[in-house]
Amino acid sequence: MAGPLDHALVRLFDDAGLFPPARLPMAEALAAHARALDGPHHGVVGPFLCPVGRLAELEACVAAGAARPPALGLIGHDGPVDWGRALATPGVVQVEAPLGVRMPAPPANVLRYLELPHHGDVQAALDAVEGAGARAKVRCGGLTPDAVPRPSWLAEVLVGCATRGLPLKATAGLHQPYYRAGGPEGARHGFVNLLAAAAAAAGGATVTDVTAVLTYEEPAAAVLPSRLQGARRLLASIGTCSIDEPLAALAERGLL
Repeated sequence: MAGPLDHALVRLFDDAGLFPPARLPMAEALAAHARALDGPHHGVVGPFLCPVGRLAELEACVAAGAARPPALGLIGHDGPVDWGRALATPGVVQVEAPLGVRMPAPPANVLRYLELPHHGDVQAALDAVEGAGARAKVRCGGLTPDAVPRPSWLAEVLVGCATRGLPLKATAGLHQPYYRAGGPEGARHGFVNLLAAAAAAAGGATVTDVTAVLTYEEPAAAVLPSRLQGARRLLASIGTCSIDEPLAALAERGLL
């Protein structure tokens, strides 16, 4: 992998092929993950994300001949979950759950992410994540326009995480490199904007300045790939239901 984004892409994309809008069947999602790991851009591929409630299905597919993902991220929920058994699954490297969900502290070598709510006090939520000894998770989109957070809200999260030395991951809606304010589906955040905004926040930028970076649109956004130094110290990864789609978008722009 060699291109203008260089090290910013290394293990950037967590594979969320089981989740909407893709919603791949387990066997197809595992096969697609194996192909990505064997492909020319294998260096961008992070863990395979699986709900804890579907681990038995994953194991059945592996028993039937599917390749076991070498790195696995578990998506938790409230309610009865056998976390001890789940965390003993081979390859688990991270767990994720909404803020407030009851789950035990994972082993020291397993990262824990707590998802922020899209409402309420950002600083209080980040204090709770920090107090839990976890990392932050933020949702940048969804199936409806109202699921897309305001750029100023997302900027406050980035600056708040940077101030606390709190790494975060982002998920949902980050299929294209650059921000788009309008269109048939409404506003959409761009993952290159997000990387550049994370770099700015890590460098001490204000919420106003980070908001501006998040809202660069093409063609002005073409300057952003040169502003990613330090981004991955703050932005650990991005969950996406399609690794091929963001890679294709980068290739179209000569960035891959």
